[in-house]
Amino acid sequence: MRASDVIRAGKTDESVGAWSDDKLKAKEFPLSKKRGQAFPLSRRYRWQIICFKACGRSYRVLVAYHTLLPEFITVLAEDVMKDCKVLARWEFHGSHGGWHVHANCGDTDGLTKGVVKPAGVQRIPAKGSYHRHTKLLNDGHVMDDGVAHVIACGLVRIAHHVGIFDQDAVPWS
Repeated sequence: MRASDVIRAGKTDESVGAWSDDKLKAKEFPLSKKRGQAFPLSRRYRWQIICFKACGRSYRVLVAYHTLLPEFITVLAEDVMKDCKVLARWEFHGSHGGWHVHANCGDTDGLTKGVVKPAGVQRIPAKGSYHRHTKLLNDGHVMDDGVAHVIACGLVRIAHHVGIFDQDAVPWS
């Protein structure tokens, strides 16, 4: 199965967790081969977990944004026996050029579970190449829980309630 198949698929049994700025624990986004056995986030991040089923499998999405810096991440992972297999990571870093995704464009069944960057993952667009969207948000907007949720749900194609001001913040809408 490909990450794009999961993104395009109909989703069921969706559950949306509460936003938190506590340390992310292994039970919320387990990565068995990572130190601390959880996705690495500093305490300056606010985060939320969204779970769903698609194509007969279970998935989780980590949505996180930095409260002081222009940094954002959405991680799509498959739940595999109390561990996660990272399929795609959408990121924005204020320190370098624009929105990008780290993903495997082929079959994801062979990806290593429990790691942030499985072998075979590529950055799109490549580092140093042209980026269509170079701003975190449209001018006049600030990142908050609602905007982050709208961005992540849009990237993974999860049905969600869209606030007009939240959607207006997204640079590609």
